[in-house]
Amino acid sequence: LIPDIVFNPHGFPSRMTIAMMIEVMAGKSAALHGLVHDASPFKFSEEDTAIDYFGRLLEIGGYNYYGTETMYSGIDGREMTSQIFFGIVHYQRLRHMVSDKWQVRTTGPIDVATRQPVGGRRRGGGVRFGEMERDSLISHGASFLLQDRLFHCSDKSFYIE
Repeated sequence: LIPDIVFNPHGFPSRMTIAMMIEVMAGKSAALHGLVHDASPFKFSEEDTAIDYFGRLLEIGGYNYYGTETMYSGIDGREMTSQIFFGIVHYQRLRHMVSDKWQVRTTGPIDVATRQPVGGRRRGGGVRFGEMERDSLISHGASFLLQDRLFHCSDKSFYIE
């Protein structure tokens, strides 16, 4: 088999997709035995874990208990020295494009009361500068940037006689 997608193992904890590794074992054992697995939560316990259940199914099918396999280099065909966690999983690509997400402006409509940019991309608004942003600039000692955001770009007013 040739893998369709290869994941960097460091991406799992940061994306909090640890259950996807169990899903890989479940998919591999389902393909081996022609089963359909139930993915309901709380089906397993601390004594009888999902990893034990799917690991036993993999062993019965002749595979490694943990779902690892020996793979070969696609460049020169040599056997890799480490075992690779390998299996079947359903994976969807999210279609979030940067061009759909960006929100920046130089000038535009402002709220009369706060003199900050109006919210929302459709209304030509900008990103508002809130209390948490203010606190982070204070904690970093960025007083000139804080003055620019909260005075010059927002509430600055001119006294006219």
